[in-house]
Amino acid sequence: MARKPKTDSVWFESFDLEAEVTALITRIETCTKFSLPAQKRDLAFSYAASRLRKSKEAYADAKSSGKPVSTSRRDFLETIQDTIFLAIPAKNAALMPLSEYVLNDPSFYQDAMCRAASLTEDELFMALSPILKDMTVQDARDFVSKLWHDGIDDNARKYAEALKRPERERVPLRSGHIV
Repeated sequence: MARKPKTDSVWFESFDLEAEVTALITRIETCTKFSLPAQKRDLAFSYAASRLRKSKEAYADAKSSGKPVSTSRRDFLETIQDTIFLAIPAKNAALMPLSEYVLNDPSFYQDAMCRAASLTEDELFMALSPILKDMTVQDARDFVSKLWHDGIDDNARKYAEALKRPERERVPLRSGHIV
């Protein structure tokens, strides 16, 4: 199979800053049910413009010095998104669907939950695939917290039981519990 020829174009050469940031703000406002004040909206646009300018300058500097350079449209949009979320009350930000919060990258929240809950990716996918689409940020936080704290609490209880036993035997593993 033939590889695509590598083009020397980067994402920001054809990037419509106003349209992209407007779409991002609109999506966030719709999901969080919070309307950004005009001043905060203008601040988001000016921050996005300065970040884009800095990205272009860093790219040009790296190219001119012959260093390898990596640019990411997704990282840029995540930074702008996180900046917008600073202006939104936490209770509204928690309403944001998780799939929208991470810019529609399913691997982001799969990996984050996988690490937090100490599950394999396959186990996580099988357990969560039906609900990931409708999960909000708050739902995900609650879910991961429950997995984490239930596992710790269960392990602490088992350890305390084992310490009470005179022979200090190992606690047998029970199926379905984190040990």
